[in-house]
Amino acid sequence: MITNHKYEPDIRIRREAEGLVKAGHNVHIACRGQYVDDASGEINGVKITRICANSKIIHNIAERIYAATWYQPIWLLKLREILNHGSFDLIYYHDIEHARLATKLANWYDLPVLADLHEMYPQAAKLWRQSASLATRLDPKMLFTPTWRLKRLERFAVTHADGLITINNELLNYFVEQYSYDGISKVIRNVPDLERLDRMQIKNLGYEDEFVISYIGGFTPQRGIERAIKAMPDILRSIPKTRLLLVGDSSDNYMSSLQTLCEEIGVFDHVEFTGWVDFESIRSYYEVSDVTIIPYHSTQASIYALPNKLIQSMAFRTPVVVSNLPTMDRIVTETGSGLTFGEDRSLADAVIELYNNKSRRQDMGDRGREAVEAKYNIKEELASLQNIVESLSKNHV
Repeated sequence: MITNHKYEPDIRIRREAEGLVKAGHNVHIACRGQYVDDASGEINGVKITRICANSKIIHNIAERIYAATWYQPIWLLKLREILNHGSFDLIYYHDIEHARLATKLANWYDLPVLADLHEMYPQAAKLWRQSASLATRLDPKMLFTPTWRLKRLERFAVTHADGLITINNELLNYFVEQYSYDGISKVIRNVPDLERLDRMQIKNLGYEDEFVISYIGGFTPQRGIERAIKAMPDILRSIPKTRLLLVGDSSDNYMSSLQTLCEEIGVFDHVEFTGWVDFESIRSYYEVSDVTIIPYHSTQASIYALPNKLIQSMAFRTPVVVSNLPTMDRIVTETGSGLTFGEDRSLADAVIELYNNKSRRQDMGDRGREAVEAKYNIKEELASLQNIVESLSKNHV
């Protein structure tokens, strides 16, 4: 399994890898490392190889080669070493960054390749880069990989995959229609391990006298955090003791712009930026939240989003207010776990509506939890994952 990110913080990939191990598969993760990391290790039965250059100079050279060719030479050498010293039935990669490399290796070693595409990556990257500093945007890796090249890489990933995984039906239909994909496919939803969430400890964070609205997750421009801040003046007129709790982190540029916005509209004292928190601590933040929000903008990158934070909110019995994007709207409406906002209702109106009806908030929380227990949990998804992995492996044999 190949991911261009660090393994330990990536909850989705860890759930999948550890689930496959529990099902009897041997899983070897190749992930991004840092100079201070151990090169190899094992977590809960998953073998891990952390790939990193020996020096910053070599790293910079390798990244420039990657930007020009889509092949990162350090990764290529390390992955060949792994494949030469083991017996494998499948190459499984996440997102499109190493699509060319994974496919090349699959061809060399006569293995099927499984692509797990979490989002519409080119459109998402275009938005991520808007919050990057000028120095970052001028970095060759970003400068030489414009959106049109990422789009071509996405096409390659889909059309050369023996198996395709996405996070929801809407995104799968997009890839099938956009690239005429006709291979094996599965939807593996971004849902939690309920047993793990229930084992998390709860710490008293305070906020007893305030109505707490929280956003818990990554901060990027397309996630609409500034929409939540801009809604605060209207919310405060109806609910003076309101706290907007922003749990997460981002680039210095983007964080600074959010804090400046709070000052400009006079809500800084009612907005709290916690910074990054460890995943094992998130239950405490849901516990103090009266409502959680997911105010994503309607963009090509987010239109089919199914963020983990939505299902986590439901699991912790916290009512949600979400943008009326197709996938989130469908789930919230079907489960009765919250409200959507958009053309017919503003974010502020939705929050105030829930504030004024505590019993309704409790009912939505209970409905969300019931839906997670019945449908939106990792046990259901791991069965689908195991099915596509075994189908591809058997076809290879």
